[in-house]
Amino acid sequence: MIDPQKIDFNQLPKKFGDGAIGAFNKDVFYFGITSGNNLDVYATTPRVMKDIAIFFNKHIENYEKQFGVIDMSAPLIPSPLHSSDLKK
Repeated sequence: MIDPQKIDFNQLPKKFGDGAIGAFNKDVFYFGITSGNNLDVYATTPRVMKDIAIFFNKHIENYEKQFGVIDMSAPLIPSPLHSSDLKK
């Protein structure tokens, strides 16, 4: 197992995660992180998935204490297609 105290995240290659999907059954959780058109998929046990959830929830809680509540409203991205274009 990797010692988290010895990891230098600045030295690791990164992908920008822009979404997530997942599923589960009685024995396995599946989740994928999207990055553009790429998808990295993982499978893990319910116990490990709960450990991951606790880890992320704690980091989100600490982030929001420091920087404020994360805005989860949909971004206002203008559509490249306008109703006036449909009439042509």
